[in-house]
Order: sequence, then structure tokens, then C-alpha cells
Amino acid sequence: MFKLRVPENIASIKCAHCGDDCPADHPVSDEKVFCCNGCQVIYTLLKDNGLGDYYNFTEKPGISRRSLAGKNYMFLEDEDVINNLLEFREEKRCKISFSLPQIHCASCIWLLENIGKLNSGIIGSRVNFLSKKATVSYEPSKITLRQVVEQLDAIGYPPELNLQKLTDSQSVSIDRALYYKLGLAGFSFGNIMLLSFPEYLGLEQASDHYYLGFISIILVIPVLFYSGFDYLRSAYWTLKMRQISIDIPIAIGMITLFLRSVYEIISKTGEGYLDSLAGFIFFLLIGKWFQQYTFYSISFDRNYKSYFPISALIRSGESWESRSLDKLSPGDIILVKNEEIIPGDAILLEGKATVDYSFVTGESALLKKSEGEKLFAGGKNIGANIQLQLIRKVDQSYLTKLWDEDAFSIDKEAKTQTLVAKTGKYFTITIMLVAAITLTYWLYIDKTIAFNAFTAVLIVACPCALALAIPFSYGNILRILGKKSFYLKNVQVIDRIQQVEEIIFDKTGTITDHKNIMATSDKDTISAKQNYLIKSTVFQSNHPLSKAIFQSLDGDFEMEPMFFNESPGMGIEAQFGEYNIKVGSQVFIYGPNGSQDDTGVFIEINGVVVAHFHMIHMFRPGVERLISTLGRSYKVSILSGDNDKEKARLKCFFPKNAAMIFNQSPHDKLNYIKARQYAGHKVMMIGDGLNDAGALKQSDVGIVISEDSNNFTPACDAILGADAFDHLLNYITFIRQSRWIIIGAFVLALLYNIVGLYFAVRGELSPVIAAILMPLSSITVMLYGLLTSNLVFKKYQ
Repeated sequence: MFKLRVPENIASIKCAHCGDDCPADHPVSDEKVFCCNGCQVIYTLLKDNGLGDYYNFTEKPGISRRSLAGKNYMFLEDEDVINNLLEFREEKRCKISFSLPQIHCASCIWLLENIGKLNSGIIGSRVNFLSKKATVSYEPSKITLRQVVEQLDAIGYPPELNLQKLTDSQSVSIDRALYYKLGLAGFSFGNIMLLSFPEYLGLEQASDHYYLGFISIILVIPVLFYSGFDYLRSAYWTLKMRQISIDIPIAIGMITLFLRSVYEIISKTGEGYLDSLAGFIFFLLIGKWFQQYTFYSISFDRNYKSYFPISALIRSGESWESRSLDKLSPGDIILVKNEEIIPGDAILLEGKATVDYSFVTGESALLKKSEGEKLFAGGKNIGANIQLQLIRKVDQSYLTKLWDEDAFSIDKEAKTQTLVAKTGKYFTITIMLVAAITLTYWLYIDKTIAFNAFTAVLIVACPCALALAIPFSYGNILRILGKKSFYLKNVQVIDRIQQVEEIIFDKTGTITDHKNIMATSDKDTISAKQNYLIKSTVFQSNHPLSKAIFQSLDGDFEMEPMFFNESPGMGIEAQFGEYNIKVGSQVFIYGPNGSQDDTGVFIEINGVVVAHFHMIHMFRPGVERLISTLGRSYKVSILSGDNDKEKARLKCFFPKNAAMIFNQSPHDKLNYIKARQYAGHKVMMIGDGLNDAGALKQSDVGIVISEDSNNFTPACDAILGADAFDHLLNYITFIRQSRWIIIGAFVLALLYNIVGLYFAVRGELSPVIAAILMPLSSITVMLYGLLTSNLVFKKYQ
């Protein structure tokens, strides 16, 4: 038996079974919870302090119950729950993802991504519209996790907290409240129409007809303030932050219809428009439900578990084997090399580690970690290899979500996105002006038409169709390409690929195959001890040349050096006991006096060069056809850190005017990309992500070629599986053609708004019909994007 853990301000617990109050410190068993009457409640979430699922709390005197009204977030004060829910936790920053099924339009995105304006403790928020999730970063010294959740609840987005995450199960969040609101609106709409039948049939008013209007008012009040509350609340918070959103004209339309109807019924000057108001909200909710149903059915959230081309080294007996991330489990011991991403939350088993969390936080400060400390997914190991034990199943969708966030972004313009943003910004203001002009005009011509026309204009014109054109059309393209091993960071990358004029290739590991590099040397001159030291040193590096040397050597090797450092584009050095080993280019070994004339990799032990490995590179299958074909439409160049010994082979399939630049350091590559951009060119860089991360980040589009290794580079915009390299031309062509899909979607949305407004301003469109057409336009654009993107891709398979 042990005592129930509850916050200090809790005085008693109400049993969910019998309703009696019990002391907060009453004893419970390990598997059951017993109340004072002996009731038994299965003990499932108690270990995670998810007590609100089974109990109602009674607070001690003087403690406010405001935040507990309706929902109980008290369990979010427990450290165990917090640690299990947070994706990242350090002293100055915490991160957590919430499922918010209430998200339904562009206004929701704006409100949630600007929630930091309501509380300075919230650092930032990023919304994934299609998966209806938001990632929130906050400063724990200013705001607690519970307060973050309560803030989201206050603005109308109570999170579906994924407590199942603690047992590694997956769940789909469904906004069940939507069904209740939809049912209430449908019930009231039908009954108000029934009460309005005498008016519809043109019958003379009965003596009690006046009272039927009051019944309609009673029926419509819960429809307005419950079923339509999300729109009213969103409009309120948007105005409070001094912004404009599409929910504002919708809310104005609702309130206008309600107030005008109540006035006409009470003053006996008319029948009102309560049937139109109830129908308007009912059909809005139907459209919202259909969008939600479509989100879950199509499942745009790319399932990287089956094909994301990243793996990790896992201990298997006395050896290490490569295993894809989806096959890793809690308890597995993995090896993370220098510059590799930590794939999942884990415990550092031995020694010390230096971790760069800039992928997660955007801050480049390095953190020192000691044996036994927890390391979070997304951190990058800097230095010697480290061994970790996973404590949670690897969530690849979390890595891709980090990839899509702003930590590694620079100002890469996406013209289509910019156009949509500008259009949405002024659209609502324009519609409100048109509605005001329509109301003024009809008040002088025919007052019976004025309010219907005013409301219809506010409702029928909606920028959501424009806003959904890109996420649905391009979102489906992301999914299609992902199935073909070409993974784009986000939809903005598609837009930037369409603008590319110049393509620059790295050589080693990009147009040459990592797995087909042969390292040869005179092994007879290498002693057993030297063989051991060389193999131990190159094992620490993820570079393809290091891997080739490692594979060429037999025998055992040491896992943990006393010191390790890797100089990008130059070489590596390590210390094992009294031995200092350097492996790298001639310049790296001999210093500035060395030259790049002699190819291969040199080995130095304690200041003496003991070996020289010659490297034989093999080109990837299909590279000749790919580059020669790309050369017809783009300016193609090669930018390599190696010497020019391969230049003659490369000239056989590169265009005659192609720039071939060798002996380039990572900094030289970065400067070359900048120079090309300064000259007005849109540049795509294709590399392996090892020595060209800066160039990939600087380029307008950076693509990494990924082999069977953890060389995931957050700075890139796309990842291409090595097995799909020869299909890159088809993928780029498909992406370029997809711009016509967006143009078609814009034309559809524009025609809808023009036609709808034409009838609305003329008073020929009732608010109910407008409410049907509004979600219908979004659904049409959504289905158009899905169908056309699938049809176009079939042409390039």
C-alpha cells in the first residue's frame, strides 16, 4: 500500500464510482484504487498522475477553481508526467507538441502561431495544419506546462493530451465536441424551420404566431453561443491582438442576423432570419466536419517509419549492425558518431558527450553531458563516438517535424506562398468593405433584403479556398514523392525548386557511390599495431573515405579514443593512449607545404607517415544520363573538395560549358554559392551533407543524397534516397509541372468568389445557401488538388 500523490492544494477526492469524498492521503494498492466505501477503480493512469480521468478534486479554502472548471489539468504539475510529455527540456526552453482537432482554417493557424503575444513565457508556436498539431516552445521559468495548456484552452483550443505516449501507443485525435455542436445546430435548424412554415406558405398569422418567434429565439441561442462559439471566440482573440482574420466577418454575420431577428420579433416588425442563422451555422459545421473527415482519411502526415532513409548502428552481441530507425526499440544500445543526429531520447552510457541542440532550439550553444544523463532526440553529437541506450521508441515523424521548423531556416523566398499571404491579408478587409457598401445600398432600396445581402456577402466570400490550395495540392505531392524516396521538407521547397536555374553537384558521395569506394594500400608495410590504430581512428568518422578504409582493414579496433576531432574537408585525428593518429589529405598531414597533387588518404602516427591509401571511386548508376539531360535545361556545375584527378572522366558526361571547381574547402563552397546567388541565379546544391552543410543551407534548394547511414542534415531542404538518384530528373520535372495545378486551384477559388459575390450583393443569395457554398469551395479545391497531382505524376513514373 502507498499514499496517493496529489498536489498540495487538494483536500479530497470524489470517487468516480460512488460519488463520496475521500481524504487525499487515503491508501491505495499497487494495482487498484480503493475509496472509503471500498469501491475499486482499475489503476491505469495513476502512475502518470492522470487522476482527472477518475476523480473530481475538491480544493482547500482560498484556492481558485477557475482553471479546473470543466477540465482538470492538475496532473500537469507532476514531474513524471511533464518529463514524459515534453519532447525537449533544458533550463531555458521546453518543447511539446499538442494535438488540436479544433484547427479548421487559416485564422486558427494565425491565432495559434501568435499565442506568444498573450504570454511572454511562450517563445513560439508552429502549426501543422494538415495533421492538426501545434508545437509550442516555452520558457519554464516564466510559465508552466499547465499554464500553457490552460492558455490554449482559454482561446478555444484545448489540447488532446497524448497520455498514451507513455505506453508508446498511437491515437488519432477526434474533436468529439464538433458532433455535439453539429447535432444541436441540426436539431434547432429543423425545429425553427417547422415553426416558420406558416411564413413559408404565405398563411395568415395566427394569434399565437408572435410566441412562436420567442420559441425560435430560445432554440437559436444555444446554436449561436455553443455551436458557433468557436467562430465567435476566434474573432474575439484575433481582434484582441489587433489583427484581421476570416472568422471576423463570419462572427459579424452571425451577430447581425441574431440581433436583427430578435429586434424584428420583439418589435413585431418582421419574422426575423433565425432559420437562416441556424442553417448558416449548421452548414458551416458540416463543412468543418467534412474537412476533418478528409484530413484523417487521406492522412497527409508522411509515414516515415516505412521509408525514411536513415539508420543507426545498434549493438548486436559483440558487433555493430546498421538498422533502420523504425526497427529500434527502448533498451537498444546505439552508437552515434561525430556530427550524427541522436535519433531518440536516450541515456548516455559511458564517458562524456558534447551535444549541439541547435536543430531543436535554434541556439548553437554546446552542452556538456556526463554518464547517466538524458539526451534528447534531435541533438547532434560533436566529437568522439558515444554509446546511448534508448528510453523511448524512435519517433521519426518528430525528426521530420524538427526538420520543418525554423531552427535551420534562412530567408528563402517562396513566391507562391508570399502571394497567398498577401492575398489573405487584404481579402477580409475588402470583403468587409463590400459588405458595408451592400448594406448601405439595400437599406435605401429595400430594407427586407439589406441584412440578408449583407450577411451573404460576409459568408460566401472566403479566402480559405485560396489558403488550402497549396497545402492540399502540394501536400499530396510531398506524399507522392515520399513514397518514391524523395523527401521534401515542406511545401515551400516545391515552389523554390520551380525557380531553380543552376544545379551544383558535389562529387564524393554524391555522383560517386559511398558503397563502391575501394581503398587500396601496401598492407604488408603496416604492422598489426598500426592496423589496429588506423581502424580504430577511421571507425569514429562517418565520411565515405573513412568507411572505405575501415572496410579494407581486418582485425579488431578500439571504440573510445581519449581525444577525437574531425576537420571537414581535411581529415580526422584521434588519440589512443600514447599514440596520436592523423588521417587525411596531403595538406592535412604535411601542412601548407603539402600539395593536392598526390591523391588518396595519408596516415600519420606520432608524427610519422606510415601508410597511404589510394581511393578508387565508382559513379552511381544513371549519373551520366541524369547530368547530360539536366544540362539541356539548367546550368550544371561540379564543386568538389577533392583534387582534379577525375576531371577527364567527368568531362565525358558534363556539358562543355560546365564549371568544374576542385580543391574546395567547406567555406569555399559556401562562398561560391553566395557568389552565384549574388549574380542573380537561383541555385540548387546536391551533396552528401558531410562537408557541404553550409553550402546546402545557403543554396535556394539543398538536397542531400542519403545512403544507409545517419547523415541526416537539418540544413538541407530535401533528402533523396541513393536508390532513387537516377529518377531525380523525373521528380524535378514533375515538380516544375505542378505549378499549373496551383494556378488551376487559384482560378477555381477566384471564380467561386466572383460568382458568389455577384449574387450576394444583388440580394439573390440567402445566408443558408452562402453557408453551403462556403465550405463547398474549400472541398472542391481540396479534391481538385488531390486528383490532379496524382494524374500528373503518373506521366513521370
